Amino acid sequence: MDNETMTNSIDNAPRKLSKKTRILTNKKTPFVFIFSVIALLTVAIYFLPSAQIPKQGINLRTFRVKGFPITVILEQQQGVVTSSWLRTPAGSKEITEVQGMTFISESSFISRVDQDNHDDLLWRLSFINFEGEGKHLWLGLTTWNPKVFISTTPYEYTRWDAVPAKLIVPKGTALYISPGIPTYEDIKEQFRGKDSYSFIYTIRMTPDGPAFVPLPSVYKQLSILLRTGIRGEYSTMKRLAYVRMLTEFNSLGEGSPPSAETMLNLQLQKVNTLFWKK
Repeated sequence: MDNETMTNSIDNAPRKLSKKTRILTNKKTPFVFIFSVIALLTVAIYFLPSAQIPKQGINLRTFRVKGFPITVILEQQQGVVTSSWLRTPAGSKEITEVQGMTFISESSFISRVDQDNHDDLLWRLSFINFEGEGKHLWLGLTTWNPKVFISTTPYEYTRWDAVPAKLIVPKGTALYISPGIPTYEDIKEQFRGKDSYSFIYTIRMTPDGPAFVPLPSVYKQLSILLRTGIRGEYSTMKRLAYVRMLTEFNSLGEGSPPSAETMLNLQLQKVNTLFWKK
């Protein structure tokens, strides 16, 4: 190899090395950027104020009925509802009536009550607090002129909850066990709660929302059950209240309209109605 060739080889070496260095540097650049981002995020999370991180777990629960465009969203902390919302095509509505309670069950009842051939919905969600007092949240949805009716009723455990019998009810019918017996004129005390039977209402969806619709076939069955319950009652005043309630069950079983006492005992409170266009 002559001197000129050796000189060219030596002169080219730095340029080749410099090219390799640039390639390696270009390959390392994305990794350096990623590690820098991770480091920044780690530092940011470390210095977040501790007040922003809840000490106790908060979880969200969502409830839907397949085929219907409404959703109930519950925010719960240690099993207690801290916030509740109803999401519909008309927007979202906060449901404050069940806050501070614990969700226990839900049931849906399907029927057709308006002018189209689509199913309409009656939906009941039940909640109770630590004192044993609760509420049923009733949601009724019609499809012809789309609406959601929001209502509530009081809820307590009664002696009916210990009765193992099953009733045969028409499709779309919800049985609402009210907390107590209606207040009758000749009975000074209203009996209610877990040590008493109470009035049972047949609730159905109507074009105007959830409502009490007496069904004779159901009240005939209830009469038989209540008659059995009366036999084991030794309190004179409570027996008298049961007899008055049994008389009303028999009357409804024959197709007669409900009495004023029966209607006053039904605390079905309308909360709101939401509308939207198809």
